[in-house]
Amino acid sequence: MKTIRNRDACTGSGATAQVVKDRQLNKRNAFIHGPFKARLANRANATLGFSLALLATLSGCALAPGSYMGAPPAQTANAQSGSEPQVTEVVQDGITFRLHSLNGDLIARLSSQPDGVVPTSLRLPAGTPSAYRVRSGDSLRVIVWDRPELNNPGFSALNTSIVSIGGTESASVPSATAGGNLDPVGRVVQPDGSIYFPYIGKVKVAGETIDAIRADLTSRLNKVVKNPQLDVTVSSYRSQKIYVSGAVRAPGSLALTDTPETVADAISGAGGYSAGADLAGATLNRGGKVFPLDLYAFFYNGDLSQNVLLKDGDVVNVPERRFKKVFVLGEVTKPVSQVMPVGVLTLSEAISDAGGLNQLSANASQVYVFRQGPNRTVDVFHLDATSPGMLVLADQFLLQPRDVIFVDAAHVTRFYRVVSQILPFASALYLGAEAFK
Repeated sequence: MKTIRNRDACTGSGATAQVVKDRQLNKRNAFIHGPFKARLANRANATLGFSLALLATLSGCALAPGSYMGAPPAQTANAQSGSEPQVTEVVQDGITFRLHSLNGDLIARLSSQPDGVVPTSLRLPAGTPSAYRVRSGDSLRVIVWDRPELNNPGFSALNTSIVSIGGTESASVPSATAGGNLDPVGRVVQPDGSIYFPYIGKVKVAGETIDAIRADLTSRLNKVVKNPQLDVTVSSYRSQKIYVSGAVRAPGSLALTDTPETVADAISGAGGYSAGADLAGATLNRGGKVFPLDLYAFFYNGDLSQNVLLKDGDVVNVPERRFKKVFVLGEVTKPVSQVMPVGVLTLSEAISDAGGLNQLSANASQVYVFRQGPNRTVDVFHLDATSPGMLVLADQFLLQPRDVIFVDAAHVTRFYRVVSQILPFASALYLGAEAFK
């Protein structure tokens, strides 16, 4: 009996432990499948509801992906229809944005303004032709007629009408006679600016014109030779140079001669400008001071004021046009940065080269041109291209280098982009909630 009783007691104790364990398991399952599941589902539904509500309010919100100008067209409608220009200024991050509405009056006003007022100190010097002055390094040819002993020794023995110079025959050189009246070698002006001449000695010639040198030598030689017939020419110009650099076919140096050298002569001597040359942005560097040089106005509009006379040491630089770009961004078929062509580029041309406005995503009423101004200012020109006829007006708006054209996105496009960003997250929450049902 005692043994049976103990067995029952053990059995009852084991059953009691099993019952306790089952109760704990039931409580845990009830917690997971009950309040916890309900709370999780409520959170998912709340998040989903919040996401859907957010979608309804983010169509014009700054949280939407991509660039967005956000200036309501209503602010500029009056300015485009009226003649009074209205300018709206907005300061952001220390930069002042000035919003202008594009209309006929504004374009006429911009077209009448010069590209830029050149300060008087940077205007091209006029310059006048002057006689060539000999310097160290030049080679002079001095001829004394009927006095062969005063000319180059050894050449006077020649008696021919054709002189061979540099391995080629030339009939343009004065003929050499038995009198020895030609000096083909020349006399090089020394670093101290002098030359040596028989019976006279060293003669200072640097800084003098050819006429002055001839008169000086004649006067000095007259003490030895009665009434000398003397001629002086420059046989080699080596002391004065100008330089042409940049987008030309043969950049380098050119020797200045007794013929006045102009900018056109320098460009021609360098082989002409290349296809990618920025003619309007050329410069002339003289004595460390840089002067603007508009070669486009000279070559295409005949502005002779740009064809100035050059001096020793002048540097004519023709930059490449690839640095002059405009940028077309936003809702266009093909966003692009394009090099400005030779001449002018209009807003309509730039948009057309970018494939035109994207008909599915562009907001044609918000086309903007950003142009950097002085003192941390940016001029923003707004064009309402809802009517295709406004593109005729845009064809009169001339672009400048580094202009940025931005076509804003339509509201429905921005709403779609917000949905595409948030919908995957909201769907994940909803599917997670469904998994616990």
